Amino acid sequence: MKFLLLSLALALCPASSMPPPDRVGLNLREGDIMMPNQRNAILGNQYRWNIPIPYELSVNLSVNYKGIILRAFEQFRLKSCIDFKLRTAEDISYISVESRDGCWSYVGRRSTGAQTISVGNGCGLKATVEHLFLHALGFWHEQLRYDRDDYVTINFKNIITGKESSFYKYYKNVSTTQDTPYDYYSLMHYDKNAFSNGNGFTIITKHPEF
Repeated sequence: MKFLLLSLALALCPASSMPPPDRVGLNLREGDIMMPNQRNAILGNQYRWNIPIPYELSVNLSVNYKGIILRAFEQFRLKSCIDFKLRTAEDISYISVESRDGCWSYVGRRSTGAQTISVGNGCGLKATVEHLFLHALGFWHEQLRYDRDDYVTINFKNIITGKESSFYKYYKNVSTTQDTPYDYYSLMHYDKNAFSNGNGFTIITKHPEF
């Protein structure tokens, strides 16, 4: 039940406009997912966080960025069952929010100890922070659901060469939709120009009103 309610968090704000820019040397998938070499939420209880989720804000975050992160937490509290608490000495596993190179997160709880979310330069938007925390909670991008072909068409010919894998679906053996409707307005849905090579849209909705 706890995880099912996480789906409410997907309605926090409108869809993000573009994937974050590439960061040279980072092992990022889909522009903002740090991958430990594994493959619309991740399956497996080992990837779940207990609520409230312990967190720590790095000293290298600006005062402004810290304020944005705290406002993002408030949106989670207002619109979902998710809550966060400052890490204490008893909290072995926690999210460490840091200002590193780029905007990125792992998907789901990945290890014991500190798990990093990077809110680097240019990432200081509440919607971006919410998006990254939803990844940490276990959510993939909406347009990669295994049922996405009923709702969108992916124009692979318009995708930047080398970025095609950012549009590969996650099948039922590694993800779940939690029986929730496809959400064109999800914070986890990229826009029609994501990873475009300039020759046209990469994502076309099958319902023109969206």
